[in-house]
Amino acid sequence: MTHVPDEVAPGVHRIGDPLVNFYLVETEEGLVMVDAGLPSHSGRFLDAVAWVGGRLRAVVLTHAHPDHTGLAERARDKAGARVWVHAADAPILADGPTSAMVHARPERPLLPYLAKYPASVRTLLRLGRSGAFTSDRVSEFSEFGDDQVLGEVPGCPRVVPAPGHTPGSVLVVFEERGVVFTGDALVTSDPSIGCEGPRVVSRMSTHDSARALESLGGLADLPEGSVLLPGHGAPFRDGPRAAAIRARATGVR
Repeated sequence: MTHVPDEVAPGVHRIGDPLVNFYLVETEEGLVMVDAGLPSHSGRFLDAVAWVGGRLRAVVLTHAHPDHTGLAERARDKAGARVWVHAADAPILADGPTSAMVHARPERPLLPYLAKYPASVRTLLRLGRSGAFTSDRVSEFSEFGDDQVLGEVPGCPRVVPAPGHTPGSVLVVFEERGVVFTGDALVTSDPSIGCEGPRVVSRMSTHDSARALESLGGLADLPEGSVLLPGHGAPFRDGPRAAAIRARATGVR
């Protein structure tokens, strides 16, 4: 069965499943993938590239958690795509998918969430079955810093620092497409607790929630007409400021 990607903005295509989003962006120089999903998404990824057409040139990661990096090494090794990550999350990428527990240890322990929120149990089981914790380590990648335009990436996206969820979480802005990829710095569905609406991901998955809430201020300087495309949940089309206001009002569980 061929999986047709969902065009969420002109020239921007969502891949993934109801749990995890990652995206393909069309540019004149080829395709850019923002985040890299799970190993189980391999078929959907190949279908999307074939459907959209063009050569995959780069993978830009919003952060290095394993549900966002699962196909990064395959894209690098098989398609020749260059993988990019913020320098603060480079140690996670270098040491493999489970190393986030060392380099970006969550703020709260897992067990109380498993006892309180059935969604957290379901999500962890799905991630495990999808290969999140056993995916290939990315053997070669490039690093970027804060507030940088990635001139070597087709489309020249701009990265805006949004630390908190991980130390190197960023927003990836394709201004010509009118989209902002928020990764897990801001989601519209938190699979760890089963809650909907713009928010910061729960403390069982976030390294520093106070810093994550503070980082929402980075949305205020983005074009108000931008569509926000999160790592989890539906696109948010009411503007960056509204998303930040609602996420701050919701707080972090």
